Parts: sequence; C-alpha cells; structure tokens
Amino acid sequence: MNSEFLQLSKELQVLAKKTPLNWGKVQNNTTDNKINMFKCTTLNSLEYKIKDLSNQDKNYFIRRWFLWKCSQVDEYLFYKEENVKRNPNHKDQSWDIEFNNTMCFDVKGTVAPKSLRKDFVINDDYENELINFYYKNQSKGIRNHLQNRLFIVHHSFLKNERNLYLRCYWELKKKAYQEFNQLITSKLKLIKHKSVFAKCIFIIENESNNFSYKII
Repeated sequence: MNSEFLQLSKELQVLAKKTPLNWGKVQNNTTDNKINMFKCTTLNSLEYKIKDLSNQDKNYFIRRWFLWKCSQVDEYLFYKEENVKRNPNHKDQSWDIEFNNTMCFDVKGTVAPKSLRKDFVINDDYENELINFYYKNQSKGIRNHLQNRLFIVHHSFLKNERNLYLRCYWELKKKAYQEFNQLITSKLKLIKHKSVFAKCIFIIENESNNFSYKII
C-alpha cells in the first residue's frame, strides 16, 4: 500500500474495535446534512466535526465513515494492480473499477441479510439468492440503477458484529482480490442479473475463529 492507504487501513482496524454495530438510525439526508462527512479524510477530522452532536448522531457518522473508508481501501486493493483502473470521476456512481479496459464494476461491501443469515452456505444457489436480494433491496437512489456489481460479502459464523473486523482484514482481502483479478481474465463464472453481471467474494470467519476467502 502507498502511505496514504496504509495509514487509513491502520485507522480502520483500530476503529473496528469501537464502531457500533447499529447505525443508531436509518441512513437519512437530515442527519447527513449536519456535517459534510466526505470532507473528513482522517478519523481525527471526523471526531472533531461530530464532537458537538448527540451520541446517536456520533454513532451514525462513525459507522457511516468507517464503511465508506473501508470501501475506499477495497477499491484501492483492486486498482493498484496493473490491469485494473479506477474511475477517474469520483462523483460518477456508475462504476468504481475496470478490469482489462473492458469490464466495469460497482464495488459493494456488504453482509448476508438477516433473512438469509441462518442458512448461510457458499454455493451457486445461495450466491444467486444473495445477488438477487442485493439488487432488489440495497443501494437505493442512483446506485439502484442496474449496473455490474462486485459484492464483498463479510460473514462471521461466530458473531454477526465481527463482520466489522472482516471488513478491514486487509491481508486476507489482498489475496482474495488478486485471485479474483486472475480469474476474471479467464475462467470466472459471473452471474447474470437481467442485463448486467455480478459476483460475490466471500470473506469468512468460521466457528473455529479461522479466516478465509472464497470465490466460486
């Protein structure tokens, strides 16, 4: 990692230990408008901005900032590879990364929905079910429009809240993304959803507290 992303990755690993599992409230424009979170490039700058807010609002922004910054590191771990390009327009929400100048994806860090968590298993049928759920229920607004999506699915078989640790397990993710990058050039089986394509990368903690990734 370059120095900027190395520092950010370390901050996120520390923040994962104290980030609240719940938002405190549903994502909404009223709360978002209380500060310009997207100008907070460091944790210190965020904490300064939210110091006078209620505890509920603080929890909201800490979690929102944590997820946003984790997604930035995820994208970086992809586009640092020679054949992967980032979207030069950071305001364009139609795609985040492009492979081999041909295949663009919106990268979405996520977890298994509560309704599907009990039966979590990594196979073709479950991956299809997850992807159908994500397109139907997540990413409202501009990103609700159909686009190719790469879902980074974080799942702990121990406790659901440990998905926060998985989101910033960067060494494991680097290996997963490098393998995905290799597979997409030859033998990766993408899932077609209506007119677009999608795929999941599973970042897993099993019942024995062992960590792994899976691309099927």
